[in-house]
Amino acid sequence: MFISLCLVMCAFTCQKRPPQGVTPPKSTVQGSGRKRQTVDTPTLFGFTPFPYDNTLEALTKTRETIAPQSTLWALHYDDGIPWKEALADAPFPVRIRNAWAGDARAIPPGHVVYVGLAPLDKDRKSLAPALGEAGQTAMPDALKNAPFDDPNVEKAYLNYARRAVSTFHPRYLNLGIEAGQLLSRDRQRWPQFERLYAYVRAALKKEFPEVQTGISFGLGDLRSEQEAKSARALIANSDYVGLSFYPYASDFDEKFGAPPYRGDTPWRSPLAWIRAYTDKPIALCETGYSTQDIAIPAYHLNMVGTDVAQAAYTRELFEIAKRDHYAFVVWFLAIDYEKLYARMPAGSDVMKLWRNIGFLDGDLHPKPAWETWKAGVKASRSSGAAAK
Repeated sequence: MFISLCLVMCAFTCQKRPPQGVTPPKSTVQGSGRKRQTVDTPTLFGFTPFPYDNTLEALTKTRETIAPQSTLWALHYDDGIPWKEALADAPFPVRIRNAWAGDARAIPPGHVVYVGLAPLDKDRKSLAPALGEAGQTAMPDALKNAPFDDPNVEKAYLNYARRAVSTFHPRYLNLGIEAGQLLSRDRQRWPQFERLYAYVRAALKKEFPEVQTGISFGLGDLRSEQEAKSARALIANSDYVGLSFYPYASDFDEKFGAPPYRGDTPWRSPLAWIRAYTDKPIALCETGYSTQDIAIPAYHLNMVGTDVAQAAYTRELFEIAKRDHYAFVVWFLAIDYEKLYARMPAGSDVMKLWRNIGFLDGDLHPKPAWETWKAGVKASRSSGAAAK
């Protein structure tokens, strides 16, 4: 998902709860075979705290809305990296330190934490931009045009990821938000990314062995035969398979060569496919379902969204997650960001793709699926208590 949390959240650091440490999961399934033996560990469910407007009130209300209706707290950093400071292992810019500190303080007690990081830019084929005190800044000379497996990139990204783990104490760490899409956008550079991932993961595992690491793939792209084959080695070196999946957005994914998924229940076939493809724990790092039709003429995109389809997907998602032993599910945002979209500059039409995936509309009125979500989370909590 192309939305950057930091762009709208970095100024909000008002909450004062300490960051919550977490214990490792009771069971983790690993292996390469198709038949699995697993302890039934309840799936975690959560949201990112992405606000529906760029105001403190909106951020506070969003956090208050999602905290009691989730067991997972998802933090998603996808707008760049302070490469200069990370390479030197120096303090990050004050703006970033303040944003991270505020995010850490806001983690609700008792929630497991998932953190997503992005070494790739939003095109999913270039190195992420450099961040400074005022936003994006010049890339350090040592990293300009560097391959992903350049020793300086490896060093800087490891320092960045290490700092994130030390700050947020996640159980689950995504070392490449949608980095799997590199396979469909610049396949020749995939081996470079594999080496970057292996280097950073190995170092982090020595320091933080309890942290579960992986990357995320666009489920649409991964279903392509060549992508599925190329991804296997990295997935074998991961604790889980992370996915971005928006079932209404087949038209968008098809633009990148993904097989279509259509019909009244477009989620069933792709989710059945991923369970047959791997025995690793599955994590929906991003998902959602629009309740409004989406038309973006500039990209020749037309997608259908309804309250009925969102409710059906939500209901079946809890069933599938239990059946297939998902590690966690992140519904990307809880409240439609119509107010935030109205403030965006001209040319932001692509942001319509996720604008109306919330369980509450832009005026905080609940949609039918909200009660389904709340009931599912309540049941998962009961399962967790029973398992203990």
